[in-house]
Amino acid sequence: MSEQVENIAAPRKGVLLAGGAVVVIVLAAIAWFVWPRPSGPLVLKTGSPQHLVTVSIDSVRIGSTAIDITVTDRIGATKDHAAVSIQANQPLMGHAGEPVAAMATGPGHFHAAAVPLMMTGPWELRLSIDEHDSIDELAVPIWVGG
Repeated sequence: MSEQVENIAAPRKGVLLAGGAVVVIVLAAIAWFVWPRPSGPLVLKTGSPQHLVTVSIDSVRIGSTAIDITVTDRIGATKDHAAVSIQANQPLMGHAGEPVAAMATGPGHFHAAAVPLMMTGPWELRLSIDEHDSIDELAVPIWVGG
């Protein structure tokens, strides 16, 4: 009699496990689509004694991302003759990308089309603002997701 109970219970366990796996997969798929995501670019502001800087990052996920930078002096006047470069660094793992030159798109506005973010975790964007008579360096911390 106990063999009959075991033979009946074994298929039910398999069906329950398969059904449970399907439920978990469906819930994970639903969570993926409804999980809140930031709308639009991430906008960060920073400054130094010489500059006020706004950094707009298109995507903070693994891969290359576009970054827009606005540079003004401390009273808000645009910096028209500056050269700006961005270097992405992952301090925990010692990864550092090559500096990317941002192209001027207007008075005080600069654009870097593809800054590489190679892995998830904390990153630091190092900005270099060269005004030909002085160089200002700033760091902006970000968190890169998958």
